[in-house]
Amino acid sequence: MRKRARIGARCAALTLLPLAALAAAAPAHADARGLYNGFEESDIGKWDRLAGGDGRAGFEIGTGTALTGQGNGRLSATQGWAREGTWASFDRPFRHCTARVYVRPDQDLQFELRVWTPQGKQLISTAPWLTAGDYRLVQVDWTAEGDNNNFVEAVIGANGTPRAVRLDALTVVCSDGNRT
Repeated sequence: MRKRARIGARCAALTLLPLAALAAAAPAHADARGLYNGFEESDIGKWDRLAGGDGRAGFEIGTGTALTGQGNGRLSATQGWAREGTWASFDRPFRHCTARVYVRPDQDLQFELRVWTPQGKQLISTAPWLTAGDYRLVQVDWTAEGDNNNFVEAVIGANGTPRAVRLDALTVVCSDGNRT
């Protein structure tokens, strides 16, 4: 019971993190906008999923594997690749942006978080090596271009060894001030 209370408290705190990030993202005089997608049932339609080879991109709802809420994303492949992405669009241009997603790898693997323009130009990518275990934060920061209509995607690949991750709590914050 204690463990369940700790997990509940942790999930409640993590649910508030995106809101806290928006509040702390920029000085009071700077404008900032944020997007949060927690892979819940109401968010699923906002995700674009692609896979190649035996890769799979999907969702888990109500399985107890989400970091927050009831839903999380799931990418897996043994001989191929899988990705889930969504658009982060704001009503005006901003100077600096940050994308954050929580990732829980089933095995040690390389995970990639990328950001693209609508014209197909990659703005930023990070590909950290993650060890199997609990959810951890993966983040990219970039200087915005154009209208701040960017595609944020999570990607894994495999060449004969099973690889899988769960994703949750995607946050994108853009501001006029310093990096978020």
